[in-house]
Amino acid sequence: ARQSPAFTAAAVAALALGIGANTAIFSVVNTVLLRPLPYPEPSRLVYFTNTSPQGSGPGASPTRFNIWRRQTGAFQDVSAYRFSAVNLTEGDPEQIATAHVSADFFRLFGAPVALGRTFTAAEDLPNGGRVVVLSDGFWRRRYGGDRAVVGRTMSLNGEPHDIIGVLGPFDTEAVQSQAGPPDLYLPFQIDPNSTMQGSFFTVAGRLKPGVAPAAVTGQLQQAASEFRAAFPNALGPQNGFGSELVQEIMVR
Repeated sequence: ARQSPAFTAAAVAALALGIGANTAIFSVVNTVLLRPLPYPEPSRLVYFTNTSPQGSGPGASPTRFNIWRRQTGAFQDVSAYRFSAVNLTEGDPEQIATAHVSADFFRLFGAPVALGRTFTAAEDLPNGGRVVVLSDGFWRRRYGGDRAVVGRTMSLNGEPHDIIGVLGPFDTEAVQSQAGPPDLYLPFQIDPNSTMQGSFFTVAGRLKPGVAPAAVTGQLQQAASEFRAAFPNALGPQNGFGSELVQEIMVR
């Protein structure tokens, strides 16, 4: 080693690189392929997709969400969610990572409730009120883990919101933005009679027990036909609806 320091350094570097590469590969394989998603019955968890001759992809509008959540023969706990940010306009102001979610989101992804409750179906309708659920991390950081926080109000974008609940520690691996997990959860309040066609959020759901992924194709094709009849210019004749298992999408 003393006679060939350059050779020794190169050998050590090569070993370190090899060990590091193997560790990284194992970490990815363990996370994506071996370890199941940390949600209830993950093998039945799906994303809703739009299909076309060119392929398929996620993306939902209020009109699509409304027809997808009516497919109760094959799916349950169908939920919409999108990520954004709000301004905390009290105390020390800050911009906070936020998720707008529909009422079934918490049950679908098994989010534990540490304090209070999550949204009701009525609160998830337009004009259903201003309520907010805090993440565990934000609750501890901003409120010092104060268990009396439920029932207070907080000012978001200059509007008072009632704090109705606090989540326990929650793995958001499949339901977080590139910026990381949300600090706050707000009700999406999608109008069930909406005619809005813009796609700006994601929809996930769970296959009902005994329903195989392949068996939902016909139901979603029928839903696409109904959608096309209701909104003739919103879905091309060769386009349709589909679903893909969340685990398969993550692996891919």
